[in-house]
Amino acid sequence: MPPRQPVPRNPDRTRRRILQAAIRLFAKHGFHAVSVDQIVGQARVNKRMVYHYFGSKDALFEAALSEVYKRIEEIEFHAVERGRSPREKLSRLLESYFEFLDVEPEFTRLLQWENLEKGRHLTKENHLLTKNPFLERFRAIVQDGVATGEFRADLDVTHLMIHFIGLCFIYHSNQFSLSQSLELDLGNAKVKERGLNQVLSLVFQGITNPSAPVSVLPTEAAV
Repeated sequence: MPPRQPVPRNPDRTRRRILQAAIRLFAKHGFHAVSVDQIVGQARVNKRMVYHYFGSKDALFEAALSEVYKRIEEIEFHAVERGRSPREKLSRLLESYFEFLDVEPEFTRLLQWENLEKGRHLTKENHLLTKNPFLERFRAIVQDGVATGEFRADLDVTHLMIHFIGLCFIYHSNQFSLSQSLELDLGNAKVKERGLNQVLSLVFQGITNPSAPVSVLPTEAAV
């Protein structure tokens, strides 16, 4: 019987397994309730690999945050490129937030845990988490809309970005408490669709230049 060939090492795959296990566990239990032993047990790797690739549990949590931020940043840029006019680009963005938060619940949970920690992992000098790359693209879209007379000229772009995120995020961050208190199942696709449609209406009624010609929302035009 020929001798067994050693399994070739794949550093990228090992690092990815550790990171994915950390994201799942941190999202479910938070930073303090998860041990490195639990992470390596789920990732099925040697414990020293965590320290080899990440250095510490804190650095691993920062990497988990960075990873989920990259995921949403990718869909943000992709979403606005699917639109033609500034109005349609921002409409696609709001739709993409609802879709992303549905399929990536770990993003919402990790951010909630980090906010309970008062953002201590986001205040590191070398952290990679920032909304600046997409904020500049968002600003350019809004400015295009202002230049064409489609949007109001007095918009605060940074606060508008916060409003975009908040109006979508609340459906997932407070899903269970709102479902109970309002007797409305926010996990239901039809309920979220109605919510998205109202978010679109509220946003565009608020940012549209009152003197601009009346136009149909992109979602309505597609029906």
